[in-house]
Amino acid sequence: MNYFCEPSKGENEMWKSIKNDIIGSEGGIILQDEEYEDSCRITLERCRRYDAITCGVYGDMVHTVYSDPLVSQHLYEMMKKDLQAFIDADIEDLGQRSDFYEAFVERYR
Repeated sequence: MNYFCEPSKGENEMWKSIKNDIIGSEGGIILQDEEYEDSCRITLERCRRYDAITCGVYGDMVHTVYSDPLVSQHLYEMMKKDLQAFIDADIEDLGQRSDFYEAFVERYR
C-alpha cells in the first residue's frame, strides 16, 4: 500500500499555525509550528548547529528528524504532505497505521 501520496485537500488547506519564535523541545527557536485537523502536528526549529523537525500523530506517534538548515524547509514540507495524506486517508486499521508509521520513520531519518 502506498502511504506517501498527494493530499486530497489543497496543499496547505486546513493547517493552522500554532506558535513561532519560542524555544522548542530540542532547545532551538521555533520557525514553524502547525497543526492539521486536530490530529497531527509538525514543528521546525532552528538549533545551534542543525534544524530539528518534530512531528506527531496525536495518541500514536512522535518522530524527530535532524537536518541541515539548507534543506530543512523542503524536508518539512515533504513530511507535512505525507502526514496530511495519511490523516486524509482516515485509516482506522491499527496494522495499516503501524505500517505507515514504520514507513514514515524509515523515509525520514
